[in-house]
Amino acid sequence: MQQAIESPPPLLIFDGECSLCNRFAHSIKKFESTSHIEIESLHNDAIYIDHPYLSKEECEKKLHLVIDRDTILEGAAAVEHLIKLNPAIKKISWLIESDAGQKAMNLFYKSANVYRESLLNRCPKCKNK
Repeated sequence: MQQAIESPPPLLIFDGECSLCNRFAHSIKKFESTSHIEIESLHNDAIYIDHPYLSKEECEKKLHLVIDRDTILEGAAAVEHLIKLNPAIKKISWLIESDAGQKAMNLFYKSANVYRESLLNRCPKCKNK
């Protein structure tokens, strides 16, 4: 009998030097529905050895969620996927999937990313990279 090959768990790649991103990433582990997701800082260079199809430059620009080698969600799409994993959200997932919901999700992500960049620009340690 053949054993099924288990695929690796999804991998969330975030900016580990950003306090906002750290809070977001660590909150993912608190929910049972997302606790299986591995979380790594984009500054861990081993990620790019283990996942050579990823680009550090692209990961620096946007949140990445690697579902598998062929399915990599970026930015708002990654956040949307994570939100939909929450059982309480499934009841209103139709709202997120609507045109207005997609626009709101994109606006939320873009605003959070602008805030992240402003935090990094104000941080003396981050500026000196």
